[in-house]
Amino acid sequence: MATEDERYRQSSQFRLWSFSQSGLDQLRQKTNALAKQQIAARLHADPPPDFLTPDEEVRLVKFFTIELIRAAQFCELPTEIRSTAAIFLRRFYVTNSVMTYPPTELLKTSLFFGCKAEGFYIRLARLADKFPNTTSEQILAGEFLLCQGIRFAFDVRHPLRALEGAILELRRKRPTEQNRINTAHMRAREILKFSALVTDVYFHYAPSQIMMAALLMTDAELVDTLVPLPEPSDENPAVQTALRNRIFTALEACRKMLEQEPPERMTDYWGTPETVKIMKPLRKKLQKCRDPDRANLVALQQARREQASTKVKKPSAPVDGVVATDAQSRDAKRRKLEAGDDVFGPALG
Repeated sequence: MATEDERYRQSSQFRLWSFSQSGLDQLRQKTNALAKQQIAARLHADPPPDFLTPDEEVRLVKFFTIELIRAAQFCELPTEIRSTAAIFLRRFYVTNSVMTYPPTELLKTSLFFGCKAEGFYIRLARLADKFPNTTSEQILAGEFLLCQGIRFAFDVRHPLRALEGAILELRRKRPTEQNRINTAHMRAREILKFSALVTDVYFHYAPSQIMMAALLMTDAELVDTLVPLPEPSDENPAVQTALRNRIFTALEACRKMLEQEPPERMTDYWGTPETVKIMKPLRKKLQKCRDPDRANLVALQQARREQASTKVKKPSAPVDGVVATDAQSRDAKRRKLEAGDDVFGPALG
């Protein structure tokens, strides 16, 4: 039977959406450079506009991820859906630039598609009514773009389920410390519902590692209970100690990443007027360097449909010197078959 680690390594989350730090940085730089090249050719501006840098794009993606979380809370969507939608949005903007496709529109599309991916039914019109000046058509317009951008990887493995299993194990091992475990449980859930979604931990660590790092932020001693030091009587204690050290090195790195965005920053920083003022120049800069051909997703979708419908069909073979229609070709074939004596056609060879 395959271990949990082996099953995770077969998932699309690991195969398609796991990167080293340098690999993720290079991919974002490549996306940014390609977007600038394409948009500059379409704008025909001299001099070209001041484009966003890769770091500025990362800040904007974080900002719009937080806007998505707020929107999901306002729409009263479950935790799993807001988490899946946030990861969809962040994955999309790894290989697509915020200068190319409008994040304000993809945010809504990610929420609706997150509901689909998690099997949660919500009427499209009801979701559209939650947002000002938004129609159902606008939400659907970016759906196929989103699917392409996330490489049709709809399965998102979250650390929340792993946390519930860890808490059950802690309650079994420490039956007299229920209040302490409950406090750690609630705090770790808050970290996973915010910090894990607005940082890059999903791109670098497995769900179990993210869960352990969240517990490490909350109560490090409980993590020692889950991953204890080997006993001298254990087989190969030196090897087990080295393995444990490797595990904790990864957990510490993940913890530091999570600590960049503690849950309190949702209101204490990102919800303050000062932060809105800080982000305002970036959003203005984005408006000036957007792709003019892709700013309106509804118009883009309609144009692509019209282009597909007007493709010239390959003409049928000529009959008596005249190009026949599809119906005429079918009639000619039927008459030819009816004229033959053998219903199975002529002999082969």
